[in-house]
Amino acid sequence: MISNKIQQTQTLKLNISNNLVQSLKILNMGRQELEEELENFSLSNPVLDVEIKKDTIDWEKYFKNERGSISYDRNESAYQDDSDYDFENMTTDYDSLYDSLHGQINIIKMDESKRKICHYLVDSLDDDGYLREKEEDLANKFGVDKSIVLSAIKMIHSLEPAGIGARNLQECIILQLRDRYIFDKQLEQMVLNDLNLIANSNISYLSSRYKFTRDEVMEYINIIRSLDPRPAQKYARTNIVYAFPDVIVEYQDGEPMVKSFKERNISLSINQYYKDLLLTSDDEEVKKYIKEKLNSAKSMINDIEERGNTIVSISNAIIEFQYDYFKNNGRLKPMTQADIADKLDLHISTISRGVNDKYMLTNKGLFELKRFFTGAYESRDGEDISTDTVKDEIKTIIDGEDKRKPLSDSKIEGMLKEKGFDIARRTVSKYREELGYLSSSKRKNI
Repeated sequence: MISNKIQQTQTLKLNISNNLVQSLKILNMGRQELEEELENFSLSNPVLDVEIKKDTIDWEKYFKNERGSISYDRNESAYQDDSDYDFENMTTDYDSLYDSLHGQINIIKMDESKRKICHYLVDSLDDDGYLREKEEDLANKFGVDKSIVLSAIKMIHSLEPAGIGARNLQECIILQLRDRYIFDKQLEQMVLNDLNLIANSNISYLSSRYKFTRDEVMEYINIIRSLDPRPAQKYARTNIVYAFPDVIVEYQDGEPMVKSFKERNISLSINQYYKDLLLTSDDEEVKKYIKEKLNSAKSMINDIEERGNTIVSISNAIIEFQYDYFKNNGRLKPMTQADIADKLDLHISTISRGVNDKYMLTNKGLFELKRFFTGAYESRDGEDISTDTVKDEIKTIIDGEDKRKPLSDSKIEGMLKEKGFDIARRTVSKYREELGYLSSSKRKNI
């Protein structure tokens, strides 16, 4: 039996206005992304005038004025009382490895067909200087015999820097050994077949298998460790990511405080022509268009203002929480985004957006706001210890170890527990790797 009934049901539905979506989007943007967004917005909305002033900070003056307001650790940085910052002299000049390789090819006597292949091989090298394309594919690409390609690869191997054009790590090492006039078939076999044992300094096995004395194996391992496994890396042009400060920490009577940087760089205003047109035009369609654009522009201006206020509020809360770090050059305390959210009575998602890709300029340097958030461990006496403190302890332990008998992660774990840090071995391994230290077997100084 089918019957028609009228029923009422209650459902919850979250409606997010376009204005709120835009506001959240603006807050989440980094400074460079924000400037690009404003420039694009002004193209679609002529009512809003956007002026973005570039390079308005006198960095040299800023650092000179702020110098002395905080104690520096002279062991951490190249600090000199009489040093001046000459930023013009701090730019980096890069040599192009690929230009150099092409130039070397051009002065070597060879037929033009082979030269063409050599130039192609240079352009095919990856960022580390390795050739990853297969010989068969290259031969098919140029319609030549594989032997021609192998001859061209051999030509690339003769170029500087040594090891360039290698097809794997073993070949890279062998090329560099030969460049040092070390021609030993047994040594090359050792590199080809047992590179992992070389990395782990398994001297007994290697000397027995390849009929070297222990001293010879140790000498070869030291030579191999001195080679460059990525011969093109030092020539690589690093992709530079420009970071712009959103806030600046200044000191008044020795007390740190945050000032927004936005006023100095971004200027938003309503275009005077459209103001006058709205007042003088008799065309209702024109007036309607201008009013719509004015509403959109006003919304954008409000969102930018709110973004700046939120970042300043978050930054000031960070300074209050990490007061000892900013005031006395102390260590960072354990702090989470939830701590700042509670302090400001904001949702944690607002804090997350407010620190994403945002930077604070201090007289210690330019830091991403995320830098000041650290996890925590509880010491035996109940004190919260930041992960930075734990890493500092690991660094101190490794730096002070006997390099002939490096400490394992398990031993470091035990030493940390003796100092009151209850840290698991896997966490020690993780922090050691983040600090850039190799495992104990690879740190061994033979």
